[in-house]
Amino acid sequence: MVVTLYVPIYYSPALWLHWWVELRRLQLQGFRNYHTLDLPLGAGMHVFAGANAQGKTNLLEAVYFAATGRSPRARHESELIAWNSDTARVVADYEGAARGPFTVEAALGRREAGQQGHQPVRVQKKFRVNGVARTAADLAGLVPVVLFLVDDLEIIRGEPARRREFLDTDLATMSRTYAWALRQYTRVIDQRNKLLKDIREGKLCPDCLPAWNEQVADYGGRLLEVRARFVRDLNSVTGTTYQGLTASGQQLTLEYRREWGDLAETPVTRADFTFLLAAALAAVEREEIARGSSLAGPHRDDLRILVDGRDLRQFGSQGEQRTAVLALRVAEFELQNKLLSEPPVLLLDDILSELDRTRRAALLAHLAPMAQVIVTTTDVDALGLPPHADVHQYRVCGGGVGGVVHY
Repeated sequence: MVVTLYVPIYYSPALWLHWWVELRRLQLQGFRNYHTLDLPLGAGMHVFAGANAQGKTNLLEAVYFAATGRSPRARHESELIAWNSDTARVVADYEGAARGPFTVEAALGRREAGQQGHQPVRVQKKFRVNGVARTAADLAGLVPVVLFLVDDLEIIRGEPARRREFLDTDLATMSRTYAWALRQYTRVIDQRNKLLKDIREGKLCPDCLPAWNEQVADYGGRLLEVRARFVRDLNSVTGTTYQGLTASGQQLTLEYRREWGDLAETPVTRADFTFLLAAALAAVEREEIARGSSLAGPHRDDLRILVDGRDLRQFGSQGEQRTAVLALRVAEFELQNKLLSEPPVLLLDDILSELDRTRRAALLAHLAPMAQVIVTTTDVDALGLPPHADVHQYRVCGGGVGGVVHY
């Protein structure tokens, strides 16, 4: 008898080399409002409490930045460097079940002291893993991490670009292959748009487009196949997650939406997506030339988030939207834990305010034994911390951390 193992293609093979990873120590220099910080951590739940604008979210951002090479908040990476410094440094020491201890170092430096006008200051990034130089793309899959920020509400109520970013960020974090395909696709679309504008202005003839269409269809097909599988996998988890958070029978589902190609077709394989996208590009070529812009492909798609078939972007209250986004993040955590047998580091930024005390306590009690959890809050008493978990509480004030309490 032949047994076929289902391995989602959006996960890097490197992810299967270890069974758990914990952040053991976090060191910061010149990062946001932290002049210096040396913070020992470990297994269990770590709760960082303090007033607003004291640096709680900056800690989560630093952990995420070291794990992915990207900031989930900054419009310009120069914002990560303290205002009175030209450099910033994040050092994260991890312990893995299979690979043992390893260290990820992320360094940022201003390339210029300043620039004229309102142009952002350019930043140079350098990464090292165990002292060996790496790129941000090399970090994909090294440290599984799931982050929830208050701003995640825009995943539901924001523009389609925000929901595409949700998909791309998660998948690029987990898969170097997806991250590579996304970079290639973005490059090709940018260059193709320039060609379309030149053709519209009579500088070039349309004969040059087929070669670029082939590349768009190739890289776009790769992205679409992975996105579709990821959405299907999330849908296998989101329903029960949302029901648990709301204590209701309502069903949360995700629906991947495209507005190009033959919508009656249901592509499954990469070849299906590639063929459909190539046909769509040929069909809209005249309109694309007239507009000077690429009109078909994954950069035009959307993700609908539904409760009992009702689009939350249009018909959901803020409370429903916030709970749905939390359910998405918890489902993302559950999915990684299920498929990888390895819980990611879970980062929760003051996200439990929409849940009552009973549900907050139930959620934290559920998560605490499964992973290393880092939580921020303005009110520790309101959290309803699980009584038997290994919980460590810290006070954050003015870019300083202290006062650890073990429960």
